[in-house]
Amino acid sequence: MDLCVPCRAALPMLGRACRTCALPLTDLDEQFCGTCRAQPPPFARTVAVLSYAEPVTRMIHRLKFGGSRIDARVLGGLLGDHIRDVYRFEPLPRVILPVPLSSARLFRRGHNQAALLARWVGSTLDLRVDYQCCRRIRNTAPQTGLRRSARLHNLSGAFAVRGNLPVQHVAILDDVMTTGSTAAALTRTLLAAGAAQVDVWAAARTLEPNSPPGSHEFGGTAPALVLLE
Repeated sequence: MDLCVPCRAALPMLGRACRTCALPLTDLDEQFCGTCRAQPPPFARTVAVLSYAEPVTRMIHRLKFGGSRIDARVLGGLLGDHIRDVYRFEPLPRVILPVPLSSARLFRRGHNQAALLARWVGSTLDLRVDYQCCRRIRNTAPQTGLRRSARLHNLSGAFAVRGNLPVQHVAILDDVMTTGSTAAALTRTLLAAGAAQVDVWAAARTLEPNSPPGSHEFGGTAPALVLLE
């Protein structure tokens, strides 16, 4: 384990959360929040291990913008251990698909933080990571600060699948889940490409999305399927 016991105990662990969107539950007897019961997102479930708060925000920043392999290992190990516990009575997805960056953003950064995390999660769970299946074919503007309608339009047609999906139960993995709009857009593309179930895994979950409390941004219609030869 990379963290001593006091440091691990000081991390903002997410705790009991909605099975679908991973936002904290006010009613601990429920498995789903009211929004997800009324309007389920396209993905089947979300697993996140940490709240997006200090010191996790600094770890994510170092990972995203500095390519910190140490933070990737720590966060990926924590997430992998948590996933193993969550799925102890259920079948795991058969492959991990890191949320892709556009080629322009990947060139500027020199790394994809989701891919760095996926390496350690895959190693912890002994699962294959497919780095080539998903592509971001349109360089979208950052989601931060955009209104709901702008976020959905921003991601329309952003993703594509190369060839055929290797399995039907897949997990998409990202560093942080905020409103869920990116996860929903990629999920719809994967479902259109033949996936039967898509789960979302994230190292951290933002607890106060940039939208009214209780609202999610899973809206939108299924995109036209884009397959890359």
